[in-house]
Amino acid sequence: MTTKRKFFLAISAILGVVAFGTIGLKLITHLSLFDCFFFTLYTITTVGYSELPQMDTGAKVFTTFLIVLGVGTIGYAFSTALKAVVESELISTFGKRKMFKDISKLSNHYIVCGAGRVGSRVIEEITRHGHDFVVIESNEQAAERLLARGYFVLMGDATDDDVLKAAGIERARGLVCAVSSDPDNLYITLTVRDINKDIMIVSRANDESAIKRLHKAGANKVVSPAITGSNQMAQMLLRPAVADFIELATMTEELELEMEQISISSDSPFVNRALKDTGIRSDHDVIVIAIKRANGEMIFNPSADTLIEESDALVAIGSHDSLEGLERRANPLHPKGMKTKRG
Repeated sequence: MTTKRKFFLAISAILGVVAFGTIGLKLITHLSLFDCFFFTLYTITTVGYSELPQMDTGAKVFTTFLIVLGVGTIGYAFSTALKAVVESELISTFGKRKMFKDISKLSNHYIVCGAGRVGSRVIEEITRHGHDFVVIESNEQAAERLLARGYFVLMGDATDDDVLKAAGIERARGLVCAVSSDPDNLYITLTVRDINKDIMIVSRANDESAIKRLHKAGANKVVSPAITGSNQMAQMLLRPAVADFIELATMTEELELEMEQISISSDSPFVNRALKDTGIRSDHDVIVIAIKRANGEMIFNPSADTLIEESDALVAIGSHDSLEGLERRANPLHPKGMKTKRG
């Protein structure tokens, strides 16, 4: 039983006894309703005022029963309320300690700042792919809702260095700035980039003018929901087949197909080998549609003779299991660990 429910039941029990005593005295005596209510209160609270005038035997019997019932109910209600408070504090304290301890063990995880409409969709996508993440949310109701789902949540301001460090910003692989304020996203980006030079930062921009500022602040990618949404609508209108393919390739609920990035480490067996010699297509049934070089160059539709270099990122399409197998083969010593979808 939750703490709120225990409090509700305790208060309901007290109100029930007061109502029972007031109505009972009104039926037995000829006093006004307020006098009956007042006498019920000082009876069950054992204040000790004198008895009501002209009390007959029936009224005295009812009052005796009311005293026993009232004292017992109030005692039980207060003990239940006190127990609920103590349990809540203990659970909150030890729960937070455990959560901080668990977060401190995370490495190579993601951090999501803001769990509004945009942040919630990001959380769903990260969860669907089974990666570890921590949410920083300042809204108590939103934070409680995420905690109830078993997520790691820090309730606080993402612009605070201490909160970011508590989320493991030094060990994180990526961060999403999804708060509703562009100045806050800008400040978070600046702070995170100062703490972690290598982290991948994706920031939200509500105003188009904030895009350049966020890039200068250190964001690797900046997404404007308004621009992205309008571009997607235009693609659906002008190139519906292309839009359908992109949607199917990124929404795995509709098709057993995923688009994934496979990073190539220095000890990968694919380094300095031509694409045709890796067996990616024949052994894993995966298609490499692009290769991103370490210098930022993007090679679309690479030929079979294209050499794979250290620190490349292969953009590939295939089933989840095929991509997972390719990931393990490409980086046998340092797999990034595509995880199975969590329930």
